[in-house]
Amino acid sequence: MILVLLLIVSFILIKPFFIAVFLGALFAYLLYPVYQFMSKKINNSVAAGLLCLLVVLIIVLPSIYFVNTLVHESYALFILVKQKLAVGFFTGCSLDLCDSLKGFLGNSEVNFQIQELAKTMTGWVMEKGSSFLASVPKFLLSLIVMLFSFYYLLKDGPILLRRLNDYLMMKQKDYNHFFKRAKEIIHGLTYGYGIVALIQGITGAIGFMIFGIPSPLFWGLVMIVLALIPVVGATLIWVPASLVLILQGILQASTWGIVKGVLLFIYGLLFIGSVETLIKPKLMGSKAKIHPMITFLGILGGLVVFGVVGVILGPLLLGLTTVIIENYFGKN
Repeated sequence: MILVLLLIVSFILIKPFFIAVFLGALFAYLLYPVYQFMSKKINNSVAAGLLCLLVVLIIVLPSIYFVNTLVHESYALFILVKQKLAVGFFTGCSLDLCDSLKGFLGNSEVNFQIQELAKTMTGWVMEKGSSFLASVPKFLLSLIVMLFSFYYLLKDGPILLRRLNDYLMMKQKDYNHFFKRAKEIIHGLTYGYGIVALIQGITGAIGFMIFGIPSPLFWGLVMIVLALIPVVGATLIWVPASLVLILQGILQASTWGIVKGVLLFIYGLLFIGSVETLIKPKLMGSKAKIHPMITFLGILGGLVVFGVVGVILGPLLLGLTTVIIENYFGKN
């Protein structure tokens, strides 16, 4: 009874920092090969400390700049949509099709729905971004917890894993199978989904910047989120964007507009789509064996429960649950 009570109290104490500890563990897993290499050259504590500094410089500081820029871009996108609705999307076009589209977009109900959609999307980004910037003390506290977790898991992670089996009281065969599958799932999710989605979002944002699509950073973020969802992917953004450029070029009799749309489509196939088809299988490997349904439900559920970090944490928890079920029923 006392043990159960202590476990409940301990969980309540740790709960506010669960995401920070998880991120620390994830970074420790990803950078552990680097730590092993550095620890052969320098002291273990110094190697772990330098990697902590690296995480701050490469991940945390750019993230603050990214959120700030994203808030401004999303607001600019909302203003642009309002201006387009006011002056018309197809100004200077005298074709009958343009007149039909003007009439459709000029409909008060359609106009209202477009404004509401733009307001919802940009409002969500601005709200999350503003709340992130406003909660600097909480962010700094979580950052400290994450760095502490990262530092000590780098140094003592292997010892912790060896002791964990004593607490779980699993058969050695089941224990080895569990951690082998856990490693494969984490590798598949972080490299096969997380890093690939990040690459697609970055290349998509660069492409939008090159071909003059407004708010490229905003759309890059949207592509990162969509790229995490199996089957759907970032094509939901860059394909319509290229078609819109082509359509605008046709309606405004602009050869350059049509060329830009075609070039964006080719760019999307070569640099955004190829990441999914060529790079993802190599990064993910064939051993992860994560069912698309588990990934899909894990991403959506993770977003609802844990926020942005849930896109990795959700599928990971569901994947590890399937491994435990496999062990329980003896399916090794």
